[in-house]
Amino acid sequence: MASRTETDEEAALEAIATLQNCSGEQKKAQEEIDTLLLDENPFANINELFPLYDTLYFRGLLLRDRVEVSWSSRLTLCAGICELLKDNAGKYRRIRVKLSEPLLKYRTREDTVNTFLHELMHAYFFVTTSFKHSREDGGHGPGFLLLANSINNHGSYFITVFHTFHDEVDSYRTHVWQCNGSCKDRPPFFGLVKRSMNRPPSKSDFWWTRHEAECGGEYTKIAEPKPTKAQIASLSAKERAGRQKNKINAWLTPAADAGPVDAGTEASRRPVRKRAADEQTELTPKRATVECPICNARVAETSINDHLDNEHSS
Repeated sequence: MASRTETDEEAALEAIATLQNCSGEQKKAQEEIDTLLLDENPFANINELFPLYDTLYFRGLLLRDRVEVSWSSRLTLCAGICELLKDNAGKYRRIRVKLSEPLLKYRTREDTVNTFLHELMHAYFFVTTSFKHSREDGGHGPGFLLLANSINNHGSYFITVFHTFHDEVDSYRTHVWQCNGSCKDRPPFFGLVKRSMNRPPSKSDFWWTRHEAECGGEYTKIAEPKPTKAQIASLSAKERAGRQKNKINAWLTPAADAGPVDAGTEASRRPVRKRAADEQTELTPKRATVECPICNARVAETSINDHLDNEHSS
């Protein structure tokens, strides 16, 4: 590990001092960076830029101290993050820089590079001052600002304290809950909780106790993203049937109850078309029946003799 300094400001001054009279390695790294960033490729290859920036701005300490960089497809609340990780011995001696693939893939290459340098600065301060860095103004204290200004002036970058990609962040917060309590009428959130993952508001949220005391309302989910093909395929047959929009009952229209019709209305005076079965019934004369004098059965008048011969001839 690199030798420790007491503060971020001291570590920043040591890095800045190397830019006053760049070494041959720094000059070569600068040339290679210029070549990579001056081409027409809009994509920033962070794996190629990492060792070059390490040499130019961070005294070659990042690669030496097991810092790794990667893209993350799950990072949607911020454009980048620098985190300490435990090694195999259980000690926080590994550092990982992650950039958000969802938030940066539609941004300019300059935005990606500025975000990358921002997170590499955090990695540099973790290497040189360890946990003291994260406790100093959230990692953006005087030392961070001093080094950021020097790198901006040296390479015409635009490193800022915060990554202000609010529209991109909001586009991924597609799980939405609405509170039915009094907070739904209060700005700035109006009772809405938006998240990129399906995690309902609960006691695990730091603001939950205050919300219970001041509002007491209940949250109901009002929006969520459409399921992916893989998620739909994992549903049971019954669950998939419940999601069908083109159901048979949508094609059935219940008969409207017209209610009583006034005898004087036009509708009551309209001729009613009789069904064919009704017409056939009227055309067929009703047959007369008589009672059998022996068994009292009702028999058609035209068949009474046959009935007597067949049933009572013995």
